[in-house]
Amino acid sequence: MELEKVDDASDTRKLNEDAHKNGEVKVHKSGYPKHVFFIIGNEFCERFSFYGMRTVLVLYARNYLRFDDDSATSIFHAFTMLAYFMPIFGGIIADSYWGKYKTIALLSIFYVIGHGVKTLAAIPYIPSRGAHIGLSMLGLFLIAVGTGGIKPCVSTFGGDQFTLDQTHYRSQFFAMFYFSINCGALISKWLTPMFRADLDCYPGEEGPEFQECFSVAFGVPGALMLLAVVLFFAGSKFYTRVQPEGSVFWKFCKCVYSACKNRWLARKANSVKKEHWVDYADAPKRLKRDTKYVLRVLYLFIPLPFFWALFDQQGSRWTLQALQLDGYWGSYQVKPDQIDVINPLLIVTLIPLFEATLYPLLRHCKINFSPIRRMAVGLVLAGVSFICAAILQFNIDAGMTSVPAPDQFAIRLINVGPCDVNLESSSEVFNGLVIGSNDVSDTKSNFFPGNTSVSLNISSCGGSFLHQLDIARDDGVVADVIIGGNGSSLYSSIMPTRKLENGKSIFTFINVDASHELALNSSMFMFDLKPGQRSNEIEIDKGFTSYGVYIDDSSRGQRLVYNGTVESLPGGVYSVIMNSQSSGLGAVEFAPGRRQLDDINPNSINIAWMIPQFFVLTVGEVFLSVTGLEFSYTQAPPTMKSVVSSFWLLLVSLGSVIVLLIAKTHAIDRQAHEFLLFAGLIGVAALIFVFLARGYKMVDENEFRSSEDEEEDTDERTSLAA
Repeated sequence: MELEKVDDASDTRKLNEDAHKNGEVKVHKSGYPKHVFFIIGNEFCERFSFYGMRTVLVLYARNYLRFDDDSATSIFHAFTMLAYFMPIFGGIIADSYWGKYKTIALLSIFYVIGHGVKTLAAIPYIPSRGAHIGLSMLGLFLIAVGTGGIKPCVSTFGGDQFTLDQTHYRSQFFAMFYFSINCGALISKWLTPMFRADLDCYPGEEGPEFQECFSVAFGVPGALMLLAVVLFFAGSKFYTRVQPEGSVFWKFCKCVYSACKNRWLARKANSVKKEHWVDYADAPKRLKRDTKYVLRVLYLFIPLPFFWALFDQQGSRWTLQALQLDGYWGSYQVKPDQIDVINPLLIVTLIPLFEATLYPLLRHCKINFSPIRRMAVGLVLAGVSFICAAILQFNIDAGMTSVPAPDQFAIRLINVGPCDVNLESSSEVFNGLVIGSNDVSDTKSNFFPGNTSVSLNISSCGGSFLHQLDIARDDGVVADVIIGGNGSSLYSSIMPTRKLENGKSIFTFINVDASHELALNSSMFMFDLKPGQRSNEIEIDKGFTSYGVYIDDSSRGQRLVYNGTVESLPGGVYSVIMNSQSSGLGAVEFAPGRRQLDDINPNSINIAWMIPQFFVLTVGEVFLSVTGLEFSYTQAPPTMKSVVSSFWLLLVSLGSVIVLLIAKTHAIDRQAHEFLLFAGLIGVAALIFVFLARGYKMVDENEFRSSEDEEEDTDERTSLAA
């Protein structure tokens, strides 16, 4: 998860000094200002709300709103882009117009309304898909405005509650504030997928929209956001409220604009060239000086959006990758959107571990691991994590079953007779093909365009039989054509090709016994099958399931004729052929000890294989994000720390723009190749960062203080001379 800027002690101290002079600050010399716990509780609930909703967002767009993978990814990153773009406006509004308290209060109400609209959109009883999409987009917009607008205000508002003699207490507050952020994210990323997948919100209802409980998965985070608002308002009468004095960010933008405009005019007028282009600005000397410092930092920020482009795909592309894996860790099933919890777990572990071991060891060995070098390594590690993701995806793809495209149709021939069959056909695929007794043809190359006619001349021990297959389907399905008797009869039905993403398997049973109606009974299913009939799709949990086969006997009534067992693995699709041509009535054995067909291969790779890519990316985050926060804070002048913080959040937004552009072009068919593309892009970004950082000289914070002292001395001398 991203680390948020929570310690702006210098700005807070300045505001407290000014407010203290004006008699606006309540002094808490007697002890800790306990009302800040309302702010800490508010932040915990708000972060639970934000991350909980965002964790299930990509699956909501894909499974519930029925968008394809690229569109679902685009929705996720468009929301992230807006959420991290809004802090700029939230900061300007708070600093220039409303103040922090009013900004947090009003935008939090928008936030709650957004959650309410989003939850309403997830209730499947609304008949129109367009209504679901419209309400969802409106809810996401309001949530993005709310979370982005309050993001730059809450931590500094908490800092405003401390007086000058409470520096130690203020440090404790920021530590607890940061802890609440991580706790909220960690708990919500674990629980919200369970609400989505494990709750049966609509018992008895059928249809894909009723299979997952997105209404509760969004409703619980919405309730937490409502609680966040209640907690915030509960402390209202105790808060210290610093009045807005104008946005530093806005002053910075005006300074840059003025410098660009005046420099352009000076060039046209052939005026004397100044040392730095910012010197052309119509602004106070200190503002121009501070603007130069900020621009030096922003210059290094240019390649960093590529890191966030990769980082935020943990919640989009990597979640979709987890859908293709076996989520079972022993008996517990990890949800695909739950795997992202690894990131905050590693963050709270690695940060103190590195501070206590790695960095002291490097200093002891006299290895210069400067902030800029850490950030460069962070960029490289992000690329390595996507190479790991690509390798995993290549292995996933290697085990996937080929299925026809939406404009195609496939045929699978199954011979359940006692003799081999020889085929002569109008299709080159089947012409000259020999299918042994109790054998199956390969479907990988048996793809036909829609509305195709195929003739089959079947020769077997019973003679020669001509059959005509008219294919009038083109929706990407597979037809099972079962050759019965001695080639004289055909049974045709549609084989399921969809995979379940809940850890279960799909089974269908086909009765090819020409004489008996079969009754199948187990703890998980019960149904009757007429001759030539295929059962409905049956969802079966991972493991072994036993069943019994019964027939009606006119003299002895219904009797058990066979006990069978099926084995299911996550994501597998299987067919079981019920036949009585061999030893008694039972399932045909297509290979020794095998009584079922693997229609679609199961998810054979465990989700634990995603841990390496999460680990590498999180180490990269610690090196780049944590170090980048410290770097931007120490390298920015005291009056401009909020400006640099705003641009830091803007980098996240620009990263999502990069993902949006690549996802919407649909230029890359294979996901593994897209992962490699991102790895290559951030490799280039790392090289650019190293090039830009070559001439950068770290600024000692004392340099800012000495510059301010010099300016104060100059102002004093000027005043005395006057």
